[in-house]
Amino acid sequence: MSRKDNAKVVALGGILGALAIALMFLGGAIPAAVIACPVLASLVLLPVYCEYGWKWGLVWYIAVSVLALLLTVQKEAAILFIFFGYYPMLKKFIGRLRNKIIKWLIKLFYLNTVLFVAYGLMIFVFQLEQVIEDFREVERIALLVMLALANLTIVVYDLVIDRLELFYHLRLRPKLKL
Repeated sequence: MSRKDNAKVVALGGILGALAIALMFLGGAIPAAVIACPVLASLVLLPVYCEYGWKWGLVWYIAVSVLALLLTVQKEAAILFIFFGYYPMLKKFIGRLRNKIIKWLIKLFYLNTVLFVAYGLMIFVFQLEQVIEDFREVERIALLVMLALANLTIVVYDLVIDRLELFYHLRLRPKLKL
């Protein structure tokens, strides 16, 4: 890769990284957006990944993860980004499998495992008071309903990634001239 190409990668990554961090800040400003903002921030990875591949996508994801953890007030959103921010790239690797049932089983297993690990870390290791308080206030049946909704949401999120990638390639990329 030439110096000019490296400059393009860094410039695109920097701009999109700033956008992702801005979205993460919204997670702290709007309490209901704590989960939605990391998901939206992860979608910002698509142009970096599509243009420059998984290595640069991984560099971008790590940089945004570190910055989100250091800069954002809402640590729950930052931790969720750390655990879910690379999903658009992971989806591509899982998508190479032929069997749709196995693909979805892996995606659902991933989601549930990551949710339990992320919230386990937030509650038991980092002892984030707001998260602990939220879990105390919620009945167990409500937690099961929220887990079921998270599993439904991953299906929608997966479809959104496909549509956004298509939109990026057909509409945005020609205008950006990357």
